[in-house]
Amino acid sequence: MMSEVIQQETVVFLLSVLHGAGLTLCYDLLRALRRAIPHGLAAVSAEDFLFWLAAGFLTFCLAFFYTDGVIRGYVAVGIALGVTLYHFSLSGLVVRLLSRLFLLIKRFFCVIVRFLSWPVKKTCHFWQKIIEIIGKSGYNVFMKK
Repeated sequence: MMSEVIQQETVVFLLSVLHGAGLTLCYDLLRALRRAIPHGLAAVSAEDFLFWLAAGFLTFCLAFFYTDGVIRGYVAVGIALGVTLYHFSLSGLVVRLLSRLFLLIKRFFCVIVRFLSWPVKKTCHFWQKIIEIIGKSGYNVFMKK
């Protein structure tokens, strides 16, 4: 039977593996979003900065709450193992599926926007025709006098 300390360290190691996989999954969400909706350099930089800020905070919380703030090598190894396992097993599939999902959502919203903007376009077209008719009728000639 394992001692309580070794059981605790095993649980922390497994949590760190899940933490690494979870961080990579979150970054895959960003990658899929970038594939579906092209981003400029400034947006990508801001997203990456916020992601790494959150990742650092969550990793600090993991170390602080489960190892009492003591830096343990097996936590870093567990995070690296989780990142590696997830990246080489599920990452490609997840990014492809999420990219397709985000593209479908984007297309859906584009259809909705086109549908909702149709009356606005028709109204603008109507007023443009009215303005053209008024302009051709000599209204501007009277305004110049």
